[in-house]
Amino acid sequence: MTPLPIKRRWLHRTLAVLAVILLALLVKFILHLVLPRNYKGSGEALSIQLPSGRFEVLYYNGDEVPLGIVVLGTGDGGWSYWEERVAKHLVAKHYAVAGWDCRKFADSRHYNQAELGAGFQAAAAVGRKRSGAGDAPLWYGGWSTGAEQSVAAAADSHRPPELVGLLLAAPGEHGRYGITASDLLGMEPYGTGTFALAEFSRKLGGIRVAQFSAGLDPLDNAKWLKTLPKGSYQLIKLPLCLHDMGGAGDEFLRKLDEAMQWSLIAPNP
Repeated sequence: MTPLPIKRRWLHRTLAVLAVILLALLVKFILHLVLPRNYKGSGEALSIQLPSGRFEVLYYNGDEVPLGIVVLGTGDGGWSYWEERVAKHLVAKHYAVAGWDCRKFADSRHYNQAELGAGFQAAAAVGRKRSGAGDAPLWYGGWSTGAEQSVAAAADSHRPPELVGLLLAAPGEHGRYGITASDLLGMEPYGTGTFALAEFSRKLGGIRVAQFSAGLDPLDNAKWLKTLPKGSYQLIKLPLCLHDMGGAGDEFLRKLDEAMQWSLIAPNP
């Protein structure tokens, strides 16, 4: 029969090993949240000149003149599988995409709403020129942080006249001009340089808003939609999805297509 002290020592060692494993997994998860994704998108890098310095967008398009342009903003980790999958889907549907890396933009400069709006406008312009899209319709959109940034950019007084809609996947109630460590850990933005999406509602006249809400996501927030005129927005629910909308899965992409068509034909509220 094994003496009781020996059993206890083995139990302590086992618990210690499990604690180390759990700590390692926790550190890995935190690093996954905090560090840039460093995912290399397959799009063509196009340079734009902004008052705050040069920046690059990722351009995606087929061989034909596109039906429209989408400026696609990333989550706070930067370009990832999610944005890549959405961009390629949109190209398959005959749209051009100008990919906007929110993490790289925030890491490279300090900015405000006017500078963000100018950036999205320049991204749309370079995508339009490269694709020969003429006066084809324009959408701003993105995932999480990219969705929040899209709302702020669309509310800028100098937004392009071709802008018809916002395509927002899992935005929070608040956003920030920049990205901080607390943002990366999923905490609600607060303090200097932050904004509430609802404060832009009166500046989005004529723009249709489609927001995608994942039922298993504790981060996104749709309360601000109630501050918009009735008929100017849709809340599109994916009840069994997490924050990434099923990995930008087929159901999400199908609803994205439908939302873009709705934004073109919906009557003025």
